[in-house]
Amino acid sequence: MTQNQSSENTIAVLFGGRSSEHEISLRSAVYVFKNIPEKYNIIPVGINKKGNYFSLEGTFKAKDFSDITIEDLAAIINGQVLKQMPERKNLKCVLLPYLHDEIEKDFKSFPYRILNLEASCFFPILHGQNGEDGRLQGLFELAEVAYAGCDLRASAVGIDKDIAKRLVRDAGISIAKYELIEGEAYTKNPDETLERVEISIGYPCFVKPNSLGSAVGTGRAKNREDLIILLKEALAFDQKVLVEEPMQGTEVECAFLGTSAFPKITIAGEIVTKDFYSYEEKYSSVSEATTKIPASISADRMNELKNIAKKVAQVTGISGLCRIDFWNCQDPNRFVFNEINTLPGLTSISMFPKLWEQEGIVGKVWIEDVIEQAYERRKWVAKSQYGIRASI
Repeated sequence: MTQNQSSENTIAVLFGGRSSEHEISLRSAVYVFKNIPEKYNIIPVGINKKGNYFSLEGTFKAKDFSDITIEDLAAIINGQVLKQMPERKNLKCVLLPYLHDEIEKDFKSFPYRILNLEASCFFPILHGQNGEDGRLQGLFELAEVAYAGCDLRASAVGIDKDIAKRLVRDAGISIAKYELIEGEAYTKNPDETLERVEISIGYPCFVKPNSLGSAVGTGRAKNREDLIILLKEALAFDQKVLVEEPMQGTEVECAFLGTSAFPKITIAGEIVTKDFYSYEEKYSSVSEATTKIPASISADRMNELKNIAKKVAQVTGISGLCRIDFWNCQDPNRFVFNEINTLPGLTSISMFPKLWEQEGIVGKVWIEDVIEQAYERRKWVAKSQYGIRASI
């Protein structure tokens, strides 16, 4: 694939997306736009809930977005120009797989902006489905472009709570007891499913979609009536649902950068909340939940937790930027793996940037690290052989 010379160090930042976490993506993207180092050119790419791509023409620097707001990003997604940049047209755009030299000439009159030709790296700030679940990463692989964050396999593992829990359990790490509910089986025989949950888990129990984040579709069931309601809500988001035993302890979270081979793990932060950490508690400006950095655990236990987090990174193959969540249980005294977030929230109140700030690493530094790692991975992938020689 041939890129324009001007594409060097040009980063396409993707936000919005076809996901129940669309709005959270806009909040995270504001942080990224304001913290990308000035060495990079930026193409803002908004994806609406129908999956259409829009971008402002030309490229930008972080200073151009110093006052960017969620409303501005929503305007880009809706195909509008920004009032502070009326001269910049809003263009429909696409990312095409297998765009090679011999076919590029056929696209001279193509009505859409072809992102492959203008960006050398893609930075998806897309939470949940169609963003951090491996689907978009697969498109990046087919398009043969550098992209930030986890690769296809780690993204698919990280979004699937059931698979991630099985992997870490087999590595000797504690997990909560849970039952996996498949929508098809539950629809055909709900009583059998409900009885299985009641025998295995009991009440209270927590219900959550298997492949979503940000506590979307999550709730606590105190009885069968609650369970039926919550299963219906969760199955509206996902074909598979987890029903977990409640954990007696506090939620502690570590931030991750790097690769599974060379993971960099922060100290843990702690979520302090009166109830479970719901979507509203995570993102509301009037949330009663607070974060405590560092978490209220001893130095020895902090080192133990960081070592467990490294092990999780190694067995799941994550890379880029992630957050690894645990329960700090007191009886017995142990850490229980909860989940991986392969694209953690990056809002002004999110744990991930706060944890790295505690380590003395500000947003501009770790964002550059993630982008440069994307370029390095692309070099390694480019060396891979796609087939073998055969005399047929």
